[in-house]
Amino acid sequence: MSGLLTDQCVPKGAPLFGHYEIFGHDMMIEMNKQSRLAKASETGRMIRTLSGREKPVESFRPRDVLIHDWVCERVESARRLQAMMAEAKHHDFTDFDALCDLLMEQYGARLGGTRGGAELESLDRLFKVQITTTDQKTVTPAIMAAEELVREVMDDLMDGASADLRQIVDRAFVRNHKTGQISTARIVSLVALEIEHPRWPVAQRALRDAIESGGQRRYMRFYAHNDAREPWTLIDLNYSSLEA
Repeated sequence: MSGLLTDQCVPKGAPLFGHYEIFGHDMMIEMNKQSRLAKASETGRMIRTLSGREKPVESFRPRDVLIHDWVCERVESARRLQAMMAEAKHHDFTDFDALCDLLMEQYGARLGGTRGGAELESLDRLFKVQITTTDQKTVTPAIMAAEELVREVMDDLMDGASADLRQIVDRAFVRNHKTGQISTARIVSLVALEIEHPRWPVAQRALRDAIESGGQRRYMRFYAHNDAREPWTLIDLNYSSLEA
């Protein structure tokens, strides 16, 4: 049985972007296959396994090596794309801040609202960039004590608490199965409830104290349409949602 492979690799002779238009799709697909087969059986090639040891390529099934090579290439490509997007995002916000400073210097005009948000459109109204700022809040471990107080209030109410109210309370303390975090939005909604119980104000204060501010985060979104009368279409930069 072949070992688990973890080395990073880039194929030699594989087609590059643009070659498909030059040589034709079918020819480039065939060249890609031949390049992969050649690399998978390259004499003297060593591949690192999960244990950290290197083993000759002949020690593994060709099928596993082909899959290994493809996975390594795609992950490395994704890393490069991620780095490019991070650099572009940094550049865009730096450029936006410079534009804000320029407009203030030249015209004494503040761009956007006091929180730093703005919606900017091209003169033909076909392109739009939206900048928004949101407060980042997190739930601290103190939420466990706050939950106990809320549960005590619910138990005291007994039949006085409707099924809807109990459902709101239960949902507020459910943790995200991926992150393990409790939703700050649901805790804020729970705090806003008016419940007739002498200890509810104490529970509300405990819930507020369990929410910690984590600063602010800015977002930039891009929109376009072919006609100013049409709805805006978001230019989605989420890789998984792109049409291939």
